[in-house]
Amino acid sequence: MAQGDRIYRRTWAGERAWQTRDPRISPEQQRVLALVDKGVHGAVVRASLQGWSEEDIEDCLSCLERSGAVESVPMVDEDDLDFTGNFQLAAIRAELEKLKEQNEQIAQLLAR
Repeated sequence: MAQGDRIYRRTWAGERAWQTRDPRISPEQQRVLALVDKGVHGAVVRASLQGWSEEDIEDCLSCLERSGAVESVPMVDEDDLDFTGNFQLAAIRAELEKLKEQNEQIAQLLAR
């Protein structure tokens, strides 16, 4: 999967390497660590590193992942937080109804 289809974030080790400016992390990797922070889409990384080739960006991200400084997860439509993708309102309403029923049952048990 291309790096543009993933969400990247610093791990605990990556945060520590960033804060201490670990000399084992190259200046280029430090720049990428600065971009990644708590989570960023691969396309944002790519856009922020306009002078870099796709290959250099992917190599840097892969190296940071192998070292444990960065982790990534695939970008999936199910987590479309701006609601521009497909989601099923009926399924959401059904889940809310289940939660309401569970809360009513808990309230009844506590009232005894």
